Amino acid sequence: MRKLYSHRNSLSMRGTTAIKDEHDKDVYLINGRWGMHADVMSVYDPLGNLEAEIKQKSLGMLPKFALYYHRQYAGSLRRYYGVSREMLFVKGLNWLILGNLLTFKYKVYHGRECIMTINEVELASGSYLEFTIAHQEDEALLLCVVAILDYWAKTGQRKKERLQIIKANLAFN
Repeated sequence: MRKLYSHRNSLSMRGTTAIKDEHDKDVYLINGRWGMHADVMSVYDPLGNLEAEIKQKSLGMLPKFALYYHRQYAGSLRRYYGVSREMLFVKGLNWLILGNLLTFKYKVYHGRECIMTINEVELASGSYLEFTIAHQEDEALLLCVVAILDYWAKTGQRKKERLQIIKANLAFN
């Protein structure tokens, strides 16, 4: 098991995000953007070699994404809504993702084995996401999935804030 860290507020933003290990050493770089059809997020090792990519294939309420590992198709991800939790399934890899967008606590399972947990932690230098990953060979693909989860969490938060502003304006009139 290895723990990786990313600044909480920079993971799904445009530009490059560094993923660090427990010793504050850069392990991966995530680069890309979301929001439009055919947008891509890519995960690179520190030497600049492409490890994994996730490409947006469709838009809408239930968008679809394709995952690539070393330029080879690995699986697809589609958003599903659970009763009280977020639930996703990665076809091709047989990963089940359970969690909550508001608290950003997730667990990723392959069968009965938990292959990753995500928690928000406070470190001396600020708010971070902590990824506890069981198998090093899955790290790049899992980080692609995390970038999507973070993007959805932020877009959901913005929609909620806009609704609160509209309700406040209606109550004022």
